[in-house]
Amino acid sequence: MNDEIAELADQLDAAAERLAELSIELLQGALADADTSQARAQLERSVTRARRATHKAAAILRAAVRPTVDD
Repeated sequence: MNDEIAELADQLDAAAERLAELSIELLQGALADADTSQARAQLERSVTRARRATHKAAAILRAAVRPTVDD
């Protein structure tokens, strides 16, 4: 079970990395297009929030399966 949880944490980290890349792409696209629309800014903020939440979820899972001193 711990191996499955660790694997899921790795998958979440990979998803967080992809979300970070997407956020950068959104920012670069906005700069290139001189797009200052609220919709685009909101999308980038949402992607960033999702990245943070995904990273936090991975950390929570890792902490749950981390061996303790008694193990």
